Amino acid sequence: MQSRLTWLVLFLFAVGIVSIGIVGCGADEEETTEESTESTSTGSTDTEPVVASRPPIDFEAEKKAIQAKYTEFYNAFNDFDIGAVQDTFDTGNVEFGTIFAGNEPVPVATGWHNIKINILGLWNGIGTKGNKWGQNSTLSKVWVRYKGSSLEACALGYNCYKGSFPGETHIYLLKKKDEWVINQLDSITQQNITIFGLDNTAKPRIEKFFAKSSGDTEDLAP
Repeated sequence: MQSRLTWLVLFLFAVGIVSIGIVGCGADEEETTEESTESTSTGSTDTEPVVASRPPIDFEAEKKAIQAKYTEFYNAFNDFDIGAVQDTFDTGNVEFGTIFAGNEPVPVATGWHNIKINILGLWNGIGTKGNKWGQNSTLSKVWVRYKGSSLEACALGYNCYKGSFPGETHIYLLKKKDEWVINQLDSITQQNITIFGLDNTAKPRIEKFFAKSSGDTEDLAP
């Protein structure tokens, strides 16, 4: 009888030791799982997307390229070469105007088809036939800045169509595929400067021209 009791006690003691071992292993696995989860969660916060910064503007290079584009337009217009004029324009979305007679400005034409008709009319029209852009192709002011991830610019030249005096040319340009193209252009003769000139109460007719006066700081870059 005593022998049976002894074996029973030993059996229960063995069962208790095994149970404690199983519980301990389970706790270790839970801690390991929690540590693994925390490590994964923490690691994911370190991989945030990096926003690429815009490169600095090389203002001198951009101004030189813009001047070259305007000179290209100026020469093409005065050579009565409509194809060469077209090559300087953003033909998908371009506006062009001239003011040369009193207070009756020619409306700004939109779209290359209408602009082509407008220019050919100036080259061959009564009172305008043979007239050219004067006096030179020099741009006096150029402003360049970012528009999103691309560049935009506006420029002022003291020259105009059919003007024996300087007048003003207002230009808005976009840089597309590493090349500047004219998106909007308007010409005002000297006699209309008080109405449509940049430094007068009335502002340029082309709405994208962002300089407020000829005294605005150049190299605008927000």
